[in-house]
Amino acid sequence: MGESEPVAVANRKLLIISYVFPPVGGIMVQRVLSFARYLPQHGIDVHVLSCWNPATPVYDRSLLGLVPPSVKTFTAFTPEPPFYLRKKLWAAFGGGGAGSPAKPGARGAGPAWKSRIKSAIQDRLSPDAQVLWAPFAIRKAAAIVERHGIDTVMVTAPPFSLFLVGNELKRRFPKLRLVTDFRDEWLRFMLTDFEFMSGGETRRKAEAIERRTIESSDLVVAVTRASLAEIRSRYPAQPESKFAFVPNGYDPALFEGYKAVSPGGSQVIVTHNGTAYKTSSPAYYLDALDALPAAVRMRIQTRFIGRVAETETKLFEGRESEVKLYGFLPQAEGLRRVAETDYLLLTMTNDFSLPGKLFEYMASGKPVLALSPKGGEVDRLLDETGTGWCVPHDDPAAIGAMLLRAVDSARNPAALPRIDWEAVRRFERPRVAAELAARLHGLA
Repeated sequence: MGESEPVAVANRKLLIISYVFPPVGGIMVQRVLSFARYLPQHGIDVHVLSCWNPATPVYDRSLLGLVPPSVKTFTAFTPEPPFYLRKKLWAAFGGGGAGSPAKPGARGAGPAWKSRIKSAIQDRLSPDAQVLWAPFAIRKAAAIVERHGIDTVMVTAPPFSLFLVGNELKRRFPKLRLVTDFRDEWLRFMLTDFEFMSGGETRRKAEAIERRTIESSDLVVAVTRASLAEIRSRYPAQPESKFAFVPNGYDPALFEGYKAVSPGGSQVIVTHNGTAYKTSSPAYYLDALDALPAAVRMRIQTRFIGRVAETETKLFEGRESEVKLYGFLPQAEGLRRVAETDYLLLTMTNDFSLPGKLFEYMASGKPVLALSPKGGEVDRLLDETGTGWCVPHDDPAAIGAMLLRAVDSARNPAALPRIDWEAVRRFERPRVAAELAARLHGLA
């Protein structure tokens, strides 16, 4: 009997459903962009469905050039108002903006009629405002599944209303493999820290939607081990094999030609890159910096690149130290600014989240000054990779001591953190995409 002919294995046909995709900019598109870019190298035919007119504040058209020609992209309309209009409307009824942090008693704040209108809006647009996109996305996604022979759908959230899309597709197409990607933890983090999502009706809906999503999914993915454990603990009856850790990372192609330089001069440059909002609030850093002796404080210049949430803008008023606000910059320009700094600043006030920007921070070779709980995900990753120092965000004395150390060490390479580049490279996005591809091919 002769050797059998090798059996050709057809590519898996994957539809990624993401509310945002280039030309939307910022860190929120980087994970799905990296999967679209690198999964085709592993026998995955990638299709992407995103929102045609997303209510989002930043755009970066240069990212379109990173989408491979083989990736088929689709969009669906949403009736949501634009980001800044929605923010103004929400603020008018006593809210702090659709993405603002929750405040104690916020739901009942203000005149009674405003509170009633606000509650009605919050209940109608739950679990989040993007629920308005769901019926349009379902219609378009179903057509894509049928027309292109899709066998696997991956829904990446937030916004978490997208889970409704995945659940409905699974109902209509029972043989479809459903992959659910949690870029943030929902019930413990988002529903607690963000005002628009903090109502009781929203939580009830969220709990029901998440349960159905976990039960319907063939694979549940989270970006940190702590978040995965948190999600897993809520559904002990589900098989362990259903849950997977697939981290965020950085794109090595972004750093081709990158060259870190010392800014020189008498000042130490500290740069925060990315959106500043409640859980990454600059308040802890700015307060500790202002408390330093004037002679030390004046040696530090702090730069903020990226959008500052409306809840944080007043924090920059009347500061004793030198602070510069650059606003949102395209990815390449932001990286150039990073190359010209001494330290990179990061705040994360919970112990189970890892900001996506931290991976690009690590790849930049610049030491990270992190304000985050000891023993949390940020602290653990910095220790594992040797890429920075971490002190508790709520310990002003520890923050001040870290800043003094940073000033003393800035021009002394031997005193800076020693980076473990092998550990850092484990988070290259091509490697992360390969891990996900293996999981997708492994779905029965």
